[in-house]
Amino acid sequence: MSEPTQGFNLLDQPWIEILTADGLPELVSITELLSNAQNYQRIAAPLETTNFAILRVLLAILYRSWDSPQWQRQTRASKHWQKKWDAGSVYDDEVQDYLNRMHDRFDLRHPERPFLQVADLHTSKNEWKALDILIPDAGGVGDLFTMRTEIDSLSPGAAANYLIHANAYDFSGIKSGDVRDPRVKGGKGYPLGIGWAGWLGGTVLEGANLQETLLLNYRPWREQAGSEFDVPVWELEEPLMAAPRAGYEVNAENGAAGPVELLTWPQRRLRLRWEDDVVTGVLVTNGDALGYTIQDDTETMTPWRFSDPQTTKAKSIRYMPSSAQPGRAVWRSLPNLLPNADSVKAKSKYADGAPTSKPALTVDWIGYLTALGYLDPQHPIKMRMVSMLYGSQSSSYADIISDSLQVSALLMSEDGEVLRSIARMAIRRTEDVDYALRTFNSNIAYAVSGDAAKDSDEIQSRFYFAVDLPFREWLAALSQSPDPDALLQDWNQQLRSSTLEIADQILSSQPPSVWAGRIKDSSRITGPVAINRLRGALHKILGPADSSMNTNEERTDND
Repeated sequence: MSEPTQGFNLLDQPWIEILTADGLPELVSITELLSNAQNYQRIAAPLETTNFAILRVLLAILYRSWDSPQWQRQTRASKHWQKKWDAGSVYDDEVQDYLNRMHDRFDLRHPERPFLQVADLHTSKNEWKALDILIPDAGGVGDLFTMRTEIDSLSPGAAANYLIHANAYDFSGIKSGDVRDPRVKGGKGYPLGIGWAGWLGGTVLEGANLQETLLLNYRPWREQAGSEFDVPVWELEEPLMAAPRAGYEVNAENGAAGPVELLTWPQRRLRLRWEDDVVTGVLVTNGDALGYTIQDDTETMTPWRFSDPQTTKAKSIRYMPSSAQPGRAVWRSLPNLLPNADSVKAKSKYADGAPTSKPALTVDWIGYLTALGYLDPQHPIKMRMVSMLYGSQSSSYADIISDSLQVSALLMSEDGEVLRSIARMAIRRTEDVDYALRTFNSNIAYAVSGDAAKDSDEIQSRFYFAVDLPFREWLAALSQSPDPDALLQDWNQQLRSSTLEIADQILSSQPPSVWAGRIKDSSRITGPVAINRLRGALHKILGPADSSMNTNEERTDND
């Protein structure tokens, strides 16, 4: 099998954007990245969704390089993980051997099996699409932003980034239709849903360098370890064809062979058009459908939420990936992202008391390794969450949400439950105080105009902006605190101080009529009454204020 003279092999050519240890951007090949991962900070493409998709390609390489049926046993898998963690490099003999065997499969221009593509994909009229549909931040059909002008061509490296992104995140809607796909009608491929990664609250556990990050997200213990079927798309015995693989024609109860297959699941069929050394067009058609409600024991890199509608429909317990939410900091969802002994139980005759949320399998795995002593409990881990938001009917990109939070390995282990319970209490109190502040704002609005507050969302945003950084710092200190209960009291005082400061600003910006107020339910609502009610709510939520806080309250009351 000969390669074209102008091949572009992702193992050899630089195309992945990384940050060096000095924080400088650099382009590297897959081989360079794996051999020097300990010297790089992280993958650093402009879009976090691209970083997530590329990381999953790299993880697939490690899974298959080190694969063994032995990893079906938890004890052996954990010892294997420890060995890799203690090694100086992930680029060992097994990885090198795998890359040598798979070398041709990573050629973007291979004549028979181009990477992530179908070599002869075509429509009845041999049409191509503009590159806009491949590029998330280009104006056009699937636009995320509209700052770019029309793009006529892409370098091979840029095309590789966008190809991997499309395979993971492509939006839904009508696609081009290959004449050999039996699902095509009138030359069109009808909606099959978004790419698999688009469903996820993509969870990445980041370490001190890229090597640590790779291993923190590597979970060798799995039922499918050593399976000849649980492989990435480039290892399939037969190359992808225009038609879907048997059994994956439509969305239903279609499961994956295992977590490795999910890392590069081919929800689309793709083909790049080349002119000399650049890509000038693309073809995107429907690929293999996937049952997105049955992957919670397979997909490792997302938290999960119980779905009552899907459970009722299937008459069997179903979980949906839990994605990041716009305008909501990741720490506010922390109880669902970490193991939770107090998790609410699902109320459904099919759920049998199952939890309403589950953390990512990688989080559970790192917690297990920490409990065994294979990972230092104080080892810092940045938990990053990335999700794609889609537009109407999921037929376009709308936004990318990415947020991260510094925690310790201890917070993921069974020994960290006491600390997690304190963190959950701090978050619950924060939410209760948020409600109390918005109630205060509503009372102030009524005292002035007799109408409901129209800026409740704005007040909530101000509140969470004020407490966001302090909470992140508080959580980072939690694992190392000799007195976590005292640290919780510190958070109480932080909440009280921030809330009263915002309340003071709200009150001081009102007209004089706020002091006269208005009658509501047989009582007069005024500025001082609203402040007193807020103070009472804070006392109920947070307990008594210390002496310094009393001084602040007196100042607010006398203003």
